[in-house]
Amino acid sequence: MSIKECQGQSIVSLRNVTKSFQGRKVIDDVSLDVVCGETFVIMGCSGSGKSTLLRHMTGAICPDEGSVLIKDKNIADISYNELDEVKKTFGMSFQYSALLDSLTVEENVALPLREHTKLADEIIEIIIKMKLSLVGMRGFEHYYPSEISGGMRKRVSLARAIALDPDIVFYDEPTSGLDPVVGGITDKLIKDLSVKLMITSVVVTHDMHSVFKIADRIAMIHEGRIIEIGTPDEIKNSQNPFVHQFINGNPDGPINLFEEQGEPEQEAVL
Repeated sequence: MSIKECQGQSIVSLRNVTKSFQGRKVIDDVSLDVVCGETFVIMGCSGSGKSTLLRHMTGAICPDEGSVLIKDKNIADISYNELDEVKKTFGMSFQYSALLDSLTVEENVALPLREHTKLADEIIEIIIKMKLSLVGMRGFEHYYPSEISGGMRKRVSLARAIALDPDIVFYDEPTSGLDPVVGGITDKLIKDLSVKLMITSVVVTHDMHSVFKIADRIAMIHEGRIIEIGTPDEIKNSQNPFVHQFINGNPDGPINLFEEQGEPEQEAVL
């Protein structure tokens, strides 16, 4: 489905999603819509539930209650084979890159192409070169992940995420661990790819510099609940004390991290 075909429509919808781990509610009755073609940012403190929310969107886990719709398909209630088909329509850029150390850069990017298509090797090689060019990594095809920097590994992860020309790309903390310059380059790359490839981007982050550079709309999650959704200007001018404290990095306010128990530490997976 192209952006022109779905303009203004929801491409990802969560309805009353609830999830508990060991009796603790990590996601609490969350409903939201991601509009086709936008860059939608989910922000919140560590332990707020944002990574768990992302795992629901990618089909890595199922909610205890509620529904998760990708292009009107409830991925919480479909067969494994149907879910596999849906997953081909989106890509995932991982917080820690999730590259296989035993494979070269080009072999890592080729993984989804070899797994989900029957394309000839020479076609796959052309696609790999195109995707690496888009993220500024041409010339590094034969390097191993251990031979390139953390920022470069994240760009390779992004090249792999867009290998199948997805409609949606999910990003888990894309600027985490990067210096300000490389983080800025990553932000620009996310925005440029969204426009050039006409894709919908869903970004989970707590990096406020990144949030206001890339977002079309922002949702803040706190203790498993969405407490505000709005444009960057609306969020900047929010009167919600939780939002105000978070975006300004104030140590004093209603958010008390010493009382936060945190969500399970697990990276979103496909």
